[in-house]
Formats: sequence, C-alpha cells, structure tokens
Amino acid sequence: MNRMQYDEDSDSLYVTISAKPAYLTAEISPRIGVDVTAEGRPVGVEILEASKVVSDLLQRKVERSEVKRLLCRINEDDAIYLNFTLGSEHAALALPKAYKSPIL
Repeated sequence: MNRMQYDEDSDSLYVTISAKPAYLTAEISPRIGVDVTAEGRPVGVEILEASKVVSDLLQRKVERSEVKRLLCRINEDDAIYLNFTLGSEHAALALPKAYKSPIL
C-alpha cells in the first residue's frame, strides 16, 4: 500500500507505506520524518517543503503544481528508497534506517 497525499498550500507530502498505526515520528532531517510502529517498522514518510526537496532531487525548479503529479514507488532494503517519477524524470530519495536507533 503506497499512497501519496500532497497539500499544495502547506507544500507537504505524505507517503503511506502501511496502514498500521504510527507510534512515533523519527526526524531524519529538518524536512523529513518517518512514522514508525512500536516495533520500529516504517508506516509513512512526511516531507515538508516537498517542492524544494523534489527540486533538489531533480536538479531543477519544481513548482508546487507539479508535485501533485509525482508518482512514487517504495523499495525497502538497507534503507527506504522513495523512487519518484515526474513525467520522464526519475529520482530516488534514500532514507537511512536511523529510526531503528536504540535511543528511540
């Protein structure tokens, strides 16, 4: 289950990985948080200032109106990979599994 929700007004993007309830949010960076279960499994990723993050990934200015057309495929291995597609452009965002820290 990979569902994306984008709020153009707040420029925030949420990618749902699982329907399980989140226990806490681990902040990976000032713009990216990973929601995890009590067992440490990721259930979603929130990206704030999404148009800036996607602009950095695609190495060009991406307008908020374009972010709505993003497609996202998720792979999970040694990290979570959000594979974005916008038209013919492709970019991946790797999120380390830092949320598995014993401190959390």
